Amino acid sequence: MKKIIPYLIIIRPINCLIAALSVWVGAMMTWLEPQILSPLLTSIATFFVCASGNIVNDIVDIPIDRISRPDRILIQKRMSTASAYLFSIILNLTALGIAAFVRLDVFIAALTAVGLLYLYNYKAKQIPIVGNLIIALLAGMVFITGGLAIGRTLAFTLPGPLVGALFAFLFHLVREVVKDAEDVEGDLQAGIKTLPIMFGVRFSIVVAMILFLILTLCTYVPILKGWYSESYKILTVYIVDLPLLGFLILVWGNPTKKMLSVGSFLLKIGMAIGITALIISK
Repeated sequence: MKKIIPYLIIIRPINCLIAALSVWVGAMMTWLEPQILSPLLTSIATFFVCASGNIVNDIVDIPIDRISRPDRILIQKRMSTASAYLFSIILNLTALGIAAFVRLDVFIAALTAVGLLYLYNYKAKQIPIVGNLIIALLAGMVFITGGLAIGRTLAFTLPGPLVGALFAFLFHLVREVVKDAEDVEGDLQAGIKTLPIMFGVRFSIVVAMILFLILTLCTYVPILKGWYSESYKILTVYIVDLPLLGFLILVWGNPTKKMLSVGSFLLKIGMAIGITALIISK
């Protein structure tokens, strides 16, 4: 059991579960009647792609994590880099095999996600904003991929998966900016240029607030269009949008590492609640 635990920790299973659940939501927002097999297989493939990306991220980030994340598995030498590489390759190959079994559209989406994650980890994360945009794009893609598991046409019909994809894109973009502000010390040591390093932490939090305000306005569109039930409004506006926007203002006033860490965590919770809002409003 002790040998298995590092493999579970390094994939960051909660993040992967959120991605897998997002696939189900994308499928639910598409299907005319409930379907099980295709969304299930697609969500499993998505979990594996996400897990592999997290592993590669930890491998690439070893110099940064020695400063910012000393509790990471590879830093503590609870797993060798070679074992981590092999594990990530196995996960990707398994994911692509499953995706190919579902349908061609899902395979193309999975292959694109794998490519984008490698591009992010080995190149784009060192380019200000570009890396953040890739992660946000991948977050939105999982909803579309869920829709593709059902059918291509319905996947791009409003108010289907495109709604969840837009919300996920903006939500993750906000969180990426906040995480960069949290990791400034490690990124400086590693020579990585991020938005907070180039323009300052407070400026970055202002950018995050503006993006989150745009997200908040977007969440009102389904309310005005009458697409979803009242429960959607309660969860998104009163439990997610307003509290998180208020907390971001507090972070801007006191941008300590602890406050930024709490902000990043609360944004992750907000994502989960947002997904729940889309599920129960279906």
